[in-house]
Amino acid sequence: MDQCSVDEMYEAFAVLAGSDPDHCSYPKGYMKRQAVFACNTCVQAGMEPAGVCLACANTCHDGHDICELYTKRDFRCDCGNEKFNGFKCKLHTDKEGQNVKNPYNHNFFGRYCSCDRPYPDDDDQVNEEMIQCIVCEDWFHEKHLEGPAVDCDALMEMICVRCMNRAPFLWTYAAHFAVSALNKQSLCKEQTNADMMTDEKRERSHTRGQDTPSTSSYCKQEEPTAGAADHTSSLDSAASRLAQQPSKVTECILNELKAKDAAGARAGAVFWPYFWRAKLCTCTDCKRMYVKAGVPFLLDESDTLLAYEEKAKAEALTSEELLLSCLTSLNHVQQLEIIYQYNDLKHELREFLQQSAKQRKDITPEAFREFLEELQTRKKRRLN
Repeated sequence: MDQCSVDEMYEAFAVLAGSDPDHCSYPKGYMKRQAVFACNTCVQAGMEPAGVCLACANTCHDGHDICELYTKRDFRCDCGNEKFNGFKCKLHTDKEGQNVKNPYNHNFFGRYCSCDRPYPDDDDQVNEEMIQCIVCEDWFHEKHLEGPAVDCDALMEMICVRCMNRAPFLWTYAAHFAVSALNKQSLCKEQTNADMMTDEKRERSHTRGQDTPSTSSYCKQEEPTAGAADHTSSLDSAASRLAQQPSKVTECILNELKAKDAAGARAGAVFWPYFWRAKLCTCTDCKRMYVKAGVPFLLDESDTLLAYEEKAKAEALTSEELLLSCLTSLNHVQQLEIIYQYNDLKHELREFLQQSAKQRKDITPEAFREFLEELQTRKKRRLN
């Protein structure tokens, strides 16, 4: 198996490993980032969109038609609320009627891109891979990006043209830091050394690092542990407090970039190298501008999907390394199928062992065989 396939499997593990497979995430409030799923069995066309966490997809919606939505920012599990017409969550029953701050789009009904088509698309014989915009978190076909995609190891993020126009100040940064087909070679070579990212962050902390709130403090505002506490403060109010904090930056970096007159074409999706967020200005006026445009999360470098996946990989069990070696001949959908079943097996086995210990029963080969047979008959194949 080539390295690209290995990386894809690690990515699939990281997306799921970053979320709890056993406990509903609802009590944690609006999660900074988590794996989210839509249930086409419970929420059908014409109904309000809804999403569920990994644990609820595994337990409450076992055997249902589940659609993987990858990860979503600032999302709270909807399982069992009033959008499900009487269906109750099995893991956490005490939930409010709706999560009013959840962001939704057509992804929750299995449609993607500006073409509003499903993926995989039976009418599309190519079924090319899709690229996610980091702002709206919709997925796009390369042919619908209104410009050529750029393939470079140093690239980490893409912003679609609609979101670029929603936050037009980003075009100025794009003229200086974004990667195009013309300048990708120099930027790729220049930025692939990991030490440069460390130096960049160190320099940022020395010059204006005190202006940006730490990840931990921002996270505490948005991810309260109490079930109802998160409704006392919204993303807008938290971001407004961020913008109102005094800044030690005396000169606006954005104005400096505008003065350099490096204006480029304002068309098409924009591809960014991994270090670009560190280049954003953190003066008070710019912070207010991020809030007004609805993109204050851009100041948080740990908001990136890469940071989420790396954290998950660091916490992953070593047994998953063994599982990876068994998935060499499977495609992405099949890999996710195995991962779901793997998480289910861990959960069921843990309960079986705990119950046996509680009842002081010996675990005989016959008892374990009976457990496996019961598990096999109870678990239906999960639909993608």
